[in-house]
Amino acid sequence: MNPQHKPPEPTKTNTPLMPRWAKVLLVVFALLVMLGYASPDMRAVYVAAWAACF
Repeated sequence: MNPQHKPPEPTKTNTPLMPRWAKVLLVVFALLVMLGYASPDMRAVYVAAWAACF
């Protein structure tokens, strides 16, 4: 009455939600937005772009 021997199921590797290049791109984009938003000229551009959406 031995239970049937099952081969071990392959364990999924821990796949990241985003590849490394996407994380780097996101961080660089966020830094550029923050640096641009600190500048008064770019702040005006962001406000104008936001206002144009409405």
